[in-house]
Amino acid sequence: MAKFRIDSLGALSRQMEFTPQDTRAAQVDAAEKLLHSIDANKAYPLEFIIFRITGYRPKRVSEDLLAGVALQHDLGLLIEHVSDSLDISSDRAAEPVLAIEDVCERFNVTSKTIQRWRRKGLPARRFIFPDGKRRVGFLLSSVELFFATHQDQVARGMNFSLVGDAERDEMIRRGRRLAGECGCCEGEISRRIGKKLSRSPATVLHILRKYDQEHAEAPIFPSAATPLTEEQRERIVRGWKRGLPLKLLASRVRRSRSAVYRVILDQRIEKLSRHKVKFIDDPLYHQEDAGEAIDAIVNQDELVARNGDEHRVPRDLPPYLADLYRTPLLTPSKERALFLKFNFHKFQFVSARRELEPRFARWRDLDLMEKHLHEATQTKNAILRANMRLIVSVARKHLRPGVSLMELMSEGSLVMMRAVESFDIHRGHRFSTYATLALMKGFARSVPQMLAARRGSNVDPMVLHAIPDHRFGTENQHLADREQVRQLLGRLDDRERAVVRAHFGIAERESPDTLETVGSRLGLSRQRLRQIERLAMAKLRDAASASLS
Repeated sequence: MAKFRIDSLGALSRQMEFTPQDTRAAQVDAAEKLLHSIDANKAYPLEFIIFRITGYRPKRVSEDLLAGVALQHDLGLLIEHVSDSLDISSDRAAEPVLAIEDVCERFNVTSKTIQRWRRKGLPARRFIFPDGKRRVGFLLSSVELFFATHQDQVARGMNFSLVGDAERDEMIRRGRRLAGECGCCEGEISRRIGKKLSRSPATVLHILRKYDQEHAEAPIFPSAATPLTEEQRERIVRGWKRGLPLKLLASRVRRSRSAVYRVILDQRIEKLSRHKVKFIDDPLYHQEDAGEAIDAIVNQDELVARNGDEHRVPRDLPPYLADLYRTPLLTPSKERALFLKFNFHKFQFVSARRELEPRFARWRDLDLMEKHLHEATQTKNAILRANMRLIVSVARKHLRPGVSLMELMSEGSLVMMRAVESFDIHRGHRFSTYATLALMKGFARSVPQMLAARRGSNVDPMVLHAIPDHRFGTENQHLADREQVRQLLGRLDDRERAVVRAHFGIAERESPDTLETVGSRLGLSRQRLRQIERLAMAKLRDAASASLS
């Protein structure tokens, strides 16, 4: 069962199922008229879509624009789901209803062509047919309207009826040559002839098989190669990943280079189809010069620091984390530009994948799709690198005995990656605000789980309690201790803090100074230093007691 790509339309579909029967039927009619008017290359506000279907304007609605391609898919799904709840018989509909086989026969197309037309905006409803089964059907007026507004697509789908004798003879000639001389299999023969003559491979295959039935004495396909086995296909893919040339791979499996090329192409298509990519749409993406405009926006603002303190590295931070602070932070305009670029390349990838016809796919088509994925990944990494110090900052506040900083960094990186995917620049917030809330929520959930896992992994808590554990003297525990000391010192005024830091060697990890050295540095007598120290230590004890209570 297909799923809605736009959550708000899925929710609207469920709400419509509870409206009165007559209202529901009118809303389905309105949704069908709306679907015919949707342009796949444009974007539409949600308020407009809801108003056109229900006649009501929602009080609160997202300002996001919905891509026309996604709307075509979801409106078709909404019409099918809601019409199923109406329980209308096909013979009682207000106008003639065509089943899928009726459309195929009437317009000389295959069922696959019908499914392709449905993805392009042909509305389908669910009816109860005379045999008592619920099936997809099409209103005659809706089919005619779709044909009138999509003449190019209809002409391409109906080209089976336009095959003349001369073209049929050319298909047979080419099929015999490919089967005998090139050693191609049925699928490869159909694809190559279809590509050469601008015909559907299914059409070519049908004609050649029909020829074999009528000319059993000299068939085409019996001399064709058998389809490649799964083991052979895997062998080809492994060799290609190792960098072996097509000619060598073809000789190893005793097939033509075009057959090997097709196996590799199918493997790449399958890999790209498994990618789950979601994007946040923007009106800019639907303009013809969107790519150039976004590149100009990204290049006009360099990665610059907002103030001189951005490169300051905390003194108690391990060296392997200090490098994170050398990556400049993003300015608001640069951050917006990178998120525009990130979602634009995902939009381009999704659009290209929806338009891809696997049987006509070319190497350069897949190269372009992979390039968009690569650009999206590179942009995402740039955003992550500029915000890694945020993970360190929030993670240090969640340090606990038994949980290492690297564990928190690993968990925080996953949270940050999900935050980049879901952040919407159109809401007017900075990403650091959004990511900080996401990190705090993530750590609030993961830290207790980590601690529970530590407790659950103890073999004998009583025995282990009696054995001293020196692991907490490691760098992780030192970081937690330093953080606690920093918070306690924050309770003191500037002079008290300076005396305590100097006397106890807290500042810059130096050894403690004598009272004479501290006094000469601060211009205070030994007696005054002792008074300040006693007062500061009393404050620290009170603060520590309060934190433990």
